[in-house]
This record gives sequence, structure tokens and C-alpha cells, in this order.
Amino acid sequence: MQWKPEPPRAQQPLPTEPYDRWVSPEGECMAEFHRATAGILIRFPKQVDFLLSPNEDGPEFSIAGWPSPESDSKTAINLYHNAIEPILGNHSGGLFLHGSAVQIEDDSCAASGAAAIAFLGLSRGGKTTLAGSLARVGHPFLTEDVIDLRLEEGRYWLQPKRSKLRLFADSARFLLGSDTVIEDAETKQDVEAGETLPFADISVPLRQIYILGTDHAAALSIKRFSMQEALSALMPHSFILDVEDRERLRAHFARMADLSQDVECYALDFTRDYADLPRVVAAILDQYRSR
Repeated sequence: MQWKPEPPRAQQPLPTEPYDRWVSPEGECMAEFHRATAGILIRFPKQVDFLLSPNEDGPEFSIAGWPSPESDSKTAINLYHNAIEPILGNHSGGLFLHGSAVQIEDDSCAASGAAAIAFLGLSRGGKTTLAGSLARVGHPFLTEDVIDLRLEEGRYWLQPKRSKLRLFADSARFLLGSDTVIEDAETKQDVEAGETLPFADISVPLRQIYILGTDHAAALSIKRFSMQEALSALMPHSFILDVEDRERLRAHFARMADLSQDVECYALDFTRDYADLPRVVAAILDQYRSR
């Protein structure tokens, strides 16, 4: 779906209290969900307001988005692809998670010769940098922010997304070299795939999910979740439009429960230190190969 933002407009105070919020571990509000006369308004503070208006025919919602004066159209487009599309995908019965993924050669996957491993984590938790670190040593990335899964013949096929990584300046320089030109050191930059950071553009079956811990000083550890633990760990990384829509929530919970039973899930803890990332990558690859 092609989508373009509206002209910028200031984010005025809203007359309603949000029925849901996305909050970072530091307590920062990342998004607010409001019921409006024309539909549902999703506000990303100081970035974009999206209005999802119900349709009688065609797609369930029409989507309009207004960048704030402090933001720009590129940010609006990124949020559309990385938040609004997966929110609506889950609302319509799909299976979308917040994470990155890379492709691993795997002879046991006869149809594709490769498999995917996914990294789920909260915003600014290191999942994109981890995917980039694996890509840099020969395991192409498939997606950097949205895990889009399609269940076919008993396997979850992970769909490749856009061929770019969005990285802060320090991560971009770690992956690409200290002389990498950065337009704005305070915001994420779009880094296109290339020889250093290869991209895979075909869907492959998902074999393992690693859920990143929130303690950024933790020692390196990889521990498999039980099925019950996996479901609880997966749920915070979903994209949910309406937490008060019980019927859709039950259906989404059932899809997540199936995923937690069918795909191995692991808790991944490690110190967020660039110098330690090669050891983290090696541990992930060793664990995958020894399963």
C-alpha cells in the first residue's frame, strides 16, 4: 500500500484520555491511542498524529497522518510502515511482532535452504544493531523493526521488509566504520543495505525467536523459555489497535499461543557494549547450530 503524509500540523491538546499507551522502560510515552469522532487517533508525541477512519467498503480503515512541525515526512512514513501497518495487520487477523530478523543458512529447510531467527525487544533495546552485527558477518537481515509472519503448511514464513536499517549514529559507525557520515547524531538514520550489510529479499521459515532482556548490564546468557513462559514473553511485543476489543484480543492471543508452542523462544541477555557484540553473535550462532 502506498501512503503519503499530510502537510505538517501542530499537535493540539486532545479532549479525551487515551485508552492505551506505549511507554518505554524509562517511562517515556511513545504513543497514545484515543477514540475520536472520526475513528481512532494514534499520537506519537512530537512526531506524527495518525487518524484511522472506518470505511464501509474496501479496506477497514482510511489512514491520514500529519507530521508535527518538529518532525518530517520521512518520520511519518517510517512510523506508518513500522507501526501503523503492523497494528492494522494484527487487527485484521495477521501475526506481526516488534523485532528484527536475519537469515541463517540451514540445510534442514529443504524448500528454502535457509531459515530466519528473530530478535524481539523494546525500543532502543539493541535488536537492530544485533541484526546488523549478524548481517556484517554474512547473515543477511530480513527486517529491522517489524516481524511479519505467514502460517503456511505448519510453518511460519517470515516476510522480508524494506532493505534498510534505522540506526543511531554510534551504531551506524560501529557497523560501517568510524568515518561514516551522519546527518543528525540525535536521531536514527536510514542505512541502506549493501556489501557490508547484506539484505535477503525472500521469505524463509522462522526457526527461533530471541527476546532481549531489559537489563543492559546483564551478563551474556541464552535460556530457552517453556511454552507458558514464551507466551508471556511474546505478548508485550505485539501491535494491538484496541485493547478493549475482547473478541479480537482472544483471537490474537490464540495465534500467539500457537506461535509460542510451534517456535522455540529464548531469553537473550547481554551487556550493551559494542566491544562485546562479536561474542554475543558467536554465542547465538553456536546455540542455533547445536539445537
